[in-house]
Amino acid sequence: MKKINRILVLIVFFSIIFLLSNVVCASSSLIEKVKEESTPITGDDGTLSKKITNLNQATNEITIQLNFKSKDSKAIKENTEIIFLMDNSTSMNTGVGSTAVSRKRKVINSTKELINNISKNNANTKMGVISFSSSANVLQNLTNNKEQLLNACDNFAKQSASGDTNMIAGINLAKSSFTASANNKILILLTDGLPSSNGQAVKNSLKDEKVYIITTLVGLENAKDAEKATINDIFGSAENPVANKFYNISDSEIEQTIVNNIYDKIVEDFQSSITNINIQDYFPQEIIDNFDITTKNPSKGSVSKEKDYILWNIPEIKSSETVSLKYVLKLKEKYDKSIINKIIDTNKKVEFKYNDFKNNSQTKTMEDSPQIKVKENEIEDKKSENNNNNILIGSDNTTANKVLSNAGSQNTILVILAIIISNIVILKFKMKDIIK
Repeated sequence: MKKINRILVLIVFFSIIFLLSNVVCASSSLIEKVKEESTPITGDDGTLSKKITNLNQATNEITIQLNFKSKDSKAIKENTEIIFLMDNSTSMNTGVGSTAVSRKRKVINSTKELINNISKNNANTKMGVISFSSSANVLQNLTNNKEQLLNACDNFAKQSASGDTNMIAGINLAKSSFTASANNKILILLTDGLPSSNGQAVKNSLKDEKVYIITTLVGLENAKDAEKATINDIFGSAENPVANKFYNISDSEIEQTIVNNIYDKIVEDFQSSITNINIQDYFPQEIIDNFDITTKNPSKGSVSKEKDYILWNIPEIKSSETVSLKYVLKLKEKYDKSIINKIIDTNKKVEFKYNDFKNNSQTKTMEDSPQIKVKENEIEDKKSENNNNNILIGSDNTTANKVLSNAGSQNTILVILAIIISNIVILKFKMKDIIK
């Protein structure tokens, strides 16, 4: 019975000591944040930032995130050409609503505003103006001179609208006016009627992989069934256009469609982006020597880790797009004690190289850094002291002695409490033996 009592006492005693040592070890957080985020780099193309997003005190791991948010830009890709092909047939004299403004004038005014909007954000984009009725005429060859383009529209407004709708002549002339070196060719067809002839040729011409065609048909939204069938055959529908985009609108929708919808569509499909992005995050020697570095999959692109830096490559970042990369710094079990209580930069610098919205090579450098500090390990520092001041166990080399030594003098009271509880258990069993 006595042997059983001793076993029970030892079980109780070492259970308390085990729990005690775990509590102490769990409280040994070594890392703290000093500076959470670096000063972001903000430029014409976007903002690059770096911050500590998580600190796991149980494992001494720091998660750091690199983040780039591209600027919201209306820039169109370089070497893009746009031609406005405007109907000048007799039906374009139709008045709009109760006003004296003709359909032709409303189309011209809206086109001028569209030219202004494109020029404002894309000074190098070349545009041209062509009219068609019974025949087709170049009003302005391709140019990035906004004033010449606006003057061509004003001169067109002075011409009388007359003749048939020889649409195929206008499309053919427009296509031949693009330069061979253009990377992107956009044809904006503005008309209020069906082709007077050669409907099938028009349809075939709209199917062009080399030219992006936007067709706007005005005033036939309430066409008769026969006309609707022809419209659908030649142009398709808004949901399923023959060319790239088709608007079938009323006179009241001219301004909204040309100024806003067409502009937004061009920007959406031909929006410029930054390309060939190369982000190198260099680490100081203190991080390299004392931390394990683990990268995670980036939101875009690919990442590789070298001895003293992380390299993040991204082929393209579009306007308003945000990309991010996370990696983890984990304090090694054996680290240089000289870094204790020292403020440490998490990176030496970040080099950011890319081609901007205008395809010009850019290099930016972030030298500011999030910062951390490694605190003293109180448990380790007190080991030697505790080894010389063990309570009740002396200087033997038993497991109990090691556990108490690691726990530290701050837990002396709890150890005594464990012994008292053990003695109470022994006394309880002795009383039972006496009674028996």
